[in-house]
Amino acid sequence: MRILSLFCILIAFFGLSLAAQANLLVNGDFEASSSPVTTPPGWTNIGHSDGVIPYSQFSTPAYDGLYFYDLGGFGNANEPVGDGIMQNVATTPGTEYTLTFGLSSEDVRGNSTLRVSIDGITRDFNLTSAGTFLGKGFTTETINYVATGTLTTIMFIETVNTSGGNNDPMIDGVIFDVSGGGKVPEPATMILLGSGLIGLAGYGKKKFFKK
Repeated sequence: MRILSLFCILIAFFGLSLAAQANLLVNGDFEASSSPVTTPPGWTNIGHSDGVIPYSQFSTPAYDGLYFYDLGGFGNANEPVGDGIMQNVATTPGTEYTLTFGLSSEDVRGNSTLRVSIDGITRDFNLTSAGTFLGKGFTTETINYVATGTLTTIMFIETVNTSGGNNDPMIDGVIFDVSGGGKVPEPATMILLGSGLIGLAGYGKKKFFKK
């Protein structure tokens, strides 16, 4: 019984650790729908109601899955300044989180700016065009944030556009999770603890057979 209990603790420990590392955002990969004009499930549109666009439609290099989100997509293709998307996430005050996402642009002509806001703390990403016509690859961007409340609002908004809607920001693979500075044990720590539990199980087995 002692050995079984130890293994149950080990399984529960790893299960809880993996769960804690899951993406806190709903539909961060934009794969839950295929509509080009309907707001993606889990998100709230700001401005016009844009949907998702398949990578295959313009032969855009895929970053994650089959679809990406275009801040100046089919819902508002011209001059989409102020358009965006947002989602509220439950957080623990004082815990550090990391927002990671893939970023690109339509890359036809002109410039645009994507503003990312995490509970009012903003960071701007300036996007210039090289003229690849939706053929530019995605870069991975990361922002760290320490939560101040139990609910955090994450927003992506296009704030500048000099292209007439021809270089709008595109995002995909959005992940918001407890960062390395948070309260989730790191993999090395989990392995050490797991090894210790297995060792205790072996020791208990030896004592059992000696009796």
